[in-house]
Amino acid sequence: MFKLKTWAGFLGPAFLFLFLHLLPLASSAQVISDKGLHILTLGDSNGSYPHSWPQQLQLALPKATIFNISKSGRTIGFLNLGDSTLHSLLMIDQHLKQAADFSKDRLFDFVVIELGTNDAKAVFADRQKEVPHNLEALVRKIKTCPYPAIRQAKIIIISPPPYGDKAEATEKYAGGDERVRRMSKTFKKVAKRNDCLFVNGYKTPGLNINTMTADGLHLDPVASRKLIEPVVALMISN
Repeated sequence: MFKLKTWAGFLGPAFLFLFLHLLPLASSAQVISDKGLHILTLGDSNGSYPHSWPQQLQLALPKATIFNISKSGRTIGFLNLGDSTLHSLLMIDQHLKQAADFSKDRLFDFVVIELGTNDAKAVFADRQKEVPHNLEALVRKIKTCPYPAIRQAKIIIISPPPYGDKAEATEKYAGGDERVRRMSKTFKKVAKRNDCLFVNGYKTPGLNINTMTADGLHLDPVASRKLIEPVVALMISN
């Protein structure tokens, strides 16, 4: 079996992205790149399940070390469910220390942030102007943290995937799809202003939110795989 890394170096990132996009789930354990990257991932419930996007990232990069601090219910900057541990801005200093302690002297290559789904809940509908500002504050905390192992890493921002019909039909998530659609635009601007890489999770190629989720929110293994394909392409080409 040939290694994609060799072909990617020959044909470039565009070919890599196409190849990843066409990979069936059955081949998810196949080696995509043997690059020994060191990665910090920060997400919500879609980053915390056994088949989550950080797990799919590990399958695609089997020699990578991934320190995942995702948690179900996590927001960027809102108090969700009355739980301060779900508020990324409140918790980020603690999380960065945990990551730095784990990493010791080894530098992280990438910090991947995939948040915003919970910030788009109906209860926060009137506070959407705060969301990109909160994201920017989070990014700046990472970039200026006291840990060289983290602050030198490249940051990849993934805007949240769409809301599906089942989620939209509930009072809790009503109107959320339009809110995350807007995030895809504002998050791209935040990424550009702060010299971050950006992946538009709202327009993930091949991801059908209505058929690849049971509830219109939580990605199944196929969708999780689709979400990280452009992320892997960025990691290999940067």
